[in-house]
Amino acid sequence: MTVLLSVVLPVFIVAGVAALAHLWLRFEARTLSRAVFYVFGPALVFDSLSRSEASGAALAQITAAVLLTVAVLWVLGWLAARVLRLEGPTRAAFLVAILLMNAGNFGLSVNLFAFGQAGLSWASVYFTLSALLSASLGTFLSTGGRASAREALRRVAGVPFVYAAGLGLIFTLGDLSMPEPIALAIELLGQASVPVMLAVLGVSLAETLRSRQRLAHLPALGVAALMRLIVSPALAFLFANLVGLSGVALDVTVLQSAMPTAVISTILATEFDSDPPFAALNVLVTTLLSLPTLTVLLNFLMP
Repeated sequence: MTVLLSVVLPVFIVAGVAALAHLWLRFEARTLSRAVFYVFGPALVFDSLSRSEASGAALAQITAAVLLTVAVLWVLGWLAARVLRLEGPTRAAFLVAILLMNAGNFGLSVNLFAFGQAGLSWASVYFTLSALLSASLGTFLSTGGRASAREALRRVAGVPFVYAAGLGLIFTLGDLSMPEPIALAIELLGQASVPVMLAVLGVSLAETLRSRQRLAHLPALGVAALMRLIVSPALAFLFANLVGLSGVALDVTVLQSAMPTAVISTILATEFDSDPPFAALNVLVTTLLSLPTLTVLLNFLMP
């Protein structure tokens, strides 16, 4: 109960306040998202990584654990889609819902509340990896495999987190430091990212509820939620231990892998017409179900 009240519930409260405010103020979700994507989020990633005490080996380990988890999930998702007889756009939305986790506006907040600044630092590494996956693998799947390797690379090259992460790693591995005024400015920008990300989450959930999506493909919805909230963290725990992660790095890797479906999955579904209603329902259902699943997982990670 303590974990629920101190870690998970505050995230839902902030997102809920944003959702209620949206009913009257009509926030521009796209504007908020772009502010996070191009300004606040990259500042947070750079600030966290440039201050991190993680070694190059540890960064390689978390990358390996994430890629192994996603690879196995992809295979399991593909098999499940065949069993459920999902075709075309719905199959694409199903796979994206399983593979893309909300490591940003949800994951960063939960890890910050659970593990403090050290947790946020590792969560930022994971967030950067998830942003790259969204840009490349998410695009590939949402187009039904029609996106070329060149298009996937072009999408990755347009993700600001790539450059923020690269610079952050240069500063931390090279033991470099920014002039204090610039460092403080970047820190302030980064601090704005978590509440704005939660506002984006709240607005997105409010819009999904307002649209009253039909509960189509209910079995697929249940399987996607099971894979995203239960199977994914179990695989992450296995692979994180396999590659030698420990301590906060291991806990954050598992916790980030347990996050609900990323909000960007609905953006990709709309952009490439891969069953947007089903994509939106996945975000809504997994986010609501993550309240009990994350509470249980945090009690395991924080004995």
